[in-house]
Amino acid sequence: MKNLNNITNPLERRRVQLGYSQQDISILLGITQSQYSRIEKGNSDPNKHLKKLSEIFNCKPNEVLQGKILREIDDDFLNNQTNSFQRVFHERKPGYVNLNINGWFTKTQIINNYEMLLQELDEWKTSENGIRWKHKSD
Repeated sequence: MKNLNNITNPLERRRVQLGYSQQDISILLGITQSQYSRIEKGNSDPNKHLKKLSEIFNCKPNEVLQGKILREIDDDFLNNQTNSFQRVFHERKPGYVNLNINGWFTKTQIINNYEMLLQELDEWKTSENGIRWKHKSD
């Protein structure tokens, strides 16, 4: 089963939350699985199925694709703790660093990460032969 936190499509999220497959929903709607797949992917207009979808998903027709489900998706996205701030210092070029930053950060987290990075750039020195050592400033 898919991790709900990774599902950002409202129809797919509702379907998975209830334990339905696309085939199950298509049968309930009286359409083919491929037709429902196109609706879920946004390649087909869901409007004529909103009333039935709202009954299946136990919500109001105007909430099938919006409302609480979008807030839930947004909250999961913003609260995802997989953010990373990785840095690799170039061995032969002092002051060069490769950054890999991914995820959502608060302003304070960004400032703290960059302050730490600047401090590390000052603390680590590289000799001409590429040997790195931690240098303490006086």
